Amino acid sequence: MESSKKNVVITGISGFLGSYVCKIFLESGKYHVRGTVRDKHNEKKIAPLRKAFGDLFNELELVEADLMNDQSLDQAIQGMDFVVHTASPFPGEQPKDENEIIKPAVEGTMTVVRAAHKYRVKRLVITSSIAAIMMQTEETQKEFYTETDWSNLKGCQAYEKSKTLAEQAAWDFQRDLPDDEKFELVVINPALILGPSLVQSDFTSGVIIQKIMGEKFPGMPKIMFPIVDVRDVALAHLRAIEVEEAKGNRFILSCKGVWFVEMASALKSEFGKFYKIKDTELSYCTIKIAALFDKTIKLILPYWGKTLNLKNQKSKDILGIDYIFPQKSVIDMAQSMIDSGIIQNKIKK
Repeated sequence: MESSKKNVVITGISGFLGSYVCKIFLESGKYHVRGTVRDKHNEKKIAPLRKAFGDLFNELELVEADLMNDQSLDQAIQGMDFVVHTASPFPGEQPKDENEIIKPAVEGTMTVVRAAHKYRVKRLVITSSIAAIMMQTEETQKEFYTETDWSNLKGCQAYEKSKTLAEQAAWDFQRDLPDDEKFELVVINPALILGPSLVQSDFTSGVIIQKIMGEKFPGMPKIMFPIVDVRDVALAHLRAIEVEEAKGNRFILSCKGVWFVEMASALKSEFGKFYKIKDTELSYCTIKIAALFDKTIKLILPYWGKTLNLKNQKSKDILGIDYIFPQKSVIDMAQSMIDSGIIQNKIKK
């Protein structure tokens, strides 16, 4: 019966991750889902959701909310049993003033946290990032990182600092509440999220694949990123609500670290007949020069040559995540970007 369903609000459902999170909650059939968007009359944003959700779209309660508007978040969260906060800005380049990223990230998260407390929700799940775990200086870097680790702000760029400070603020707020006012808090810390897109719009995490497939790289930089599939991250958010033992925990969501050259090789094996994909490594000097002309390349330079390893056992043991292999995530994302026109379709049928 409809009345037996629990109420959950999911923020940012028109985003790459948020759309998948919303879909998996709708498909479970256990929840009345309220999804937030900035403008529910923006057909460019809403039409892809309608297509992706099919008949389930009619079961979605769509509401407008802005992370910088306390009143709109209050209205969205009032009456909910659970809150899943996926909305968060991701920069395409380094800002001149780091507070352009840090301030909205921290204030947006805390607006949701305060509303969750105000309306006595049972559990709040926040999407953070491994950026809040593994960014270190040369002196503090480790071979492996776990959920007990926090990024060293001295080793962070603006985005990593924003994720670290926002997550710390949420945990501090919840910890300092009187026991009779505490809500359950769970944080998901995903690696670089890849995989097919439901919303068929431009998404920041796909820039790497777009450049490789768009033949913009003469070769691959010696850079490794831990990768996780968007479908696994969405499932983790559902399990973070449903699994009792998840409360009070952070969860690293990462399948494994993958070098750029490995991503290129996977794409070349699948699309090499139609795209000139270079799967050889470039020198640091070449990339350093390229970064002068491409701000997105400049963002990844601090990762040069670093082996980034995270332990994901907690997500397997408690949330039951059985990870999709990164090569599939890379190929599926590329195909999604081809289908949506973000990457030029050169495939001859």
